[in-house]
Amino acid sequence: MNLKEIITAKNSGFRTKKVEVPEWGVTVSVREPLHINLNRYIKSIRDISEDDKLTEREKDIQNIKSEAILFASVLIDDNGNLLLNDGNLEDLIKSYGPIHTRVLDQSIALTGLSNKPIEEAEKK
Repeated sequence: MNLKEIITAKNSGFRTKKVEVPEWGVTVSVREPLHINLNRYIKSIRDISEDDKLTEREKDIQNIKSEAILFASVLIDDNGNLLLNDGNLEDLIKSYGPIHTRVLDQSIALTGLSNKPIEEAEKK
C-alpha cells in the first residue's frame, strides 16, 4: 500500500480499540471521537448544567442524550463503519446506561486526554 492509500483509508485518522463487553457477551470496536464531536459534547454538557430553566431531571435526560450521541459517533463495525445512525438514536437514548458509558470512556481514553486536561496543560 502506498502512502496515499494509507492516509486516505477508512478510519486512518482515528485510533481504534476492541472493547470486551461481558454484560452483552460481545467485543465491540470503538474509535476515538472526532474532536468536533467531543467539543460539541463538552459544550452541550456545560450548557445544560448552566440552564436554570431546566429541572434536575430534565438536565439528566439531556445529559444522557448528549452522551448517547457521542457514543453513536464512536461505535464501529469490523469494517470501520459506524454501527448507529440517527434512526437508532431514540432507542439508544432509552436504553443508555453505565455499560454504554464504560465503552465510551474507552473511546475517549484513545484521545490521550486526562480527566483534567486544562490543569495538566497549566503544569507544563
